[in-house]
Amino acid sequence: MSALDPWRQELRGMIPRGFLRRDQGEGLFVSDYPRHGEEEAVSGFLRDQGFSVSIRDSLAYIDAAPEKYQKLLDGVPEAEIDPAEETLALYALAQRLIRFGAEFSPDALPALRLTLKYLDGKDWKGLYQALSPLSALAQREHRPLPAALGKLILFSLSEESHS
Repeated sequence: MSALDPWRQELRGMIPRGFLRRDQGEGLFVSDYPRHGEEEAVSGFLRDQGFSVSIRDSLAYIDAAPEKYQKLLDGVPEAEIDPAEETLALYALAQRLIRFGAEFSPDALPALRLTLKYLDGKDWKGLYQALSPLSALAQREHRPLPAALGKLILFSLSEESHS
């Protein structure tokens, strides 16, 4: 199961018609529900449920509010894994994030969003290549990525090893 699946299922239940896909841009999801009417009502309901919505060109770009991200991270269970060869570098990066022990910060939302999308696509190599320099830069600028991000990565790797 992907880390985005609970939000995907929640959104699918709130969007009456149209597609719902992982966004390739700045947000988490994109939907064409505005093309099917009820744009105001659906957008308002999504916002009430902790999502942000931006409408452009009859498409809704949907993301989660910082509180929803924090709740997701707070709910990630501990995971014990024996990493596979292809995920060893990502495993080491996740362990480093956990050891650093930084708290959640809304400043980390772009990195969290990026991580969730790579995890959803099971692109371990791409995630490592994207996250490693972000992590190093964040530490140099004294705004480290949250330790829970490492827990999320380890949990996703453990889920993959059990499937």
